[in-house]
Amino acid sequence: MLFFLCFLAGSTFAQTTGPEEGYFLVHDFRNDWRVYDEGSKAYVPYIREIHQDYGSYSVILDLAQNRHYYLLYRSNQENYLFINGSLQKQLPIGKWTVFKLDSLYKAYPDHRVLLTLYGSQPGIEQKTLQIGHKVVAGQKPIYVSESFLQARPRDTSPFENFYVLTALLLLVAYAALYRVFPRGFIRYLSIKDLLTIQTREGAALVTRGLFEVANLLFLLLISFLLSYLYQLVRHRGIDLFQSQDFFSYEESLGKLFLYFFIIGILVFIVFIFKYLMINVLGHIYRFDKIVNIHFFKSIQASAIFYTFLGIVMLLMLNSFPSLTFHWDTLLVIPITGFYIGRLLLLYFSINKLSDAKNLYLFSYLCIVELVPFIIGLKFAL
Repeated sequence: MLFFLCFLAGSTFAQTTGPEEGYFLVHDFRNDWRVYDEGSKAYVPYIREIHQDYGSYSVILDLAQNRHYYLLYRSNQENYLFINGSLQKQLPIGKWTVFKLDSLYKAYPDHRVLLTLYGSQPGIEQKTLQIGHKVVAGQKPIYVSESFLQARPRDTSPFENFYVLTALLLLVAYAALYRVFPRGFIRYLSIKDLLTIQTREGAALVTRGLFEVANLLFLLLISFLLSYLYQLVRHRGIDLFQSQDFFSYEESLGKLFLYFFIIGILVFIVFIFKYLMINVLGHIYRFDKIVNIHFFKSIQASAIFYTFLGIVMLLMLNSFPSLTFHWDTLLVIPITGFYIGRLLLLYFSINKLSDAKNLYLFSYLCIVELVPFIIGLKFAL
């Protein structure tokens, strides 16, 4: 009986806070305040007996863990809000102010910011800073067994559904291509065939180039695979090609799929343009016989590399999610190495299959392969 009464005494309802009690309390910063100490030249934990006369108080805010929640502020004193030392706004007195953390997540790529409240009146007791989750209509409070535990509502981001459903969709596409074009599928994903310089004569995949149905379907699959990988990177706050303004602030599952198809079609158009550029330059350099071989080897290498890269990125997303916030630095080296390796492979393949001079061949590959990669890398980062 004594244990049962103690358990009931420790059990509490999930607290509500914010304007009109419209938010579940996720975290209260009342024990996380820091002040800047001139002696140590660093931010130290707030101690009331020592720092009660300070006018500036700071907290470290992790945007990655709280991006789908709201920052709630209220004080009976006049305060100014600073983020990473930059003045943001003057805060109202006696009213709740609500900030959507997802907007801060997109604005600050480091995903950890120093949030500072500065006011002319000292003391921290009159300042309330919390993280809350908006109460959905009809949602019931959550019970917790210990008062110091915080009830964190389930993340409502549609991205988790998107990346699982799209991965299954791409898997079905791979299976369908294997079912319809088994020989072409095996050849496209064969590392041995990729490294084989002498191409089999009469193979439709090579001789017909882009006009072969199998090549078009594989090219379309690679385009949507690249679109999917781009969406994974973009969701981690990495703004490739400065394209974040293209996407809407509120993203639903339908909008994510719409962006996925739009980007896939754009990538497919880029591949078509590259094929036309290879044909034009091939005629100029009199490489007519190796244009289709060049194009096939290029797409074959991309199919193998990006399929493997997609598997690795999905494993990282599920097993090592903290590393995925650094994809912009982790992926640069392998992708650069792939394009350099593909350039060398194409050089030796074309050099063996044609009697062109090395200078002509080198300039041709630089224009078709190296220059577009350098320009793309510059704009991407």
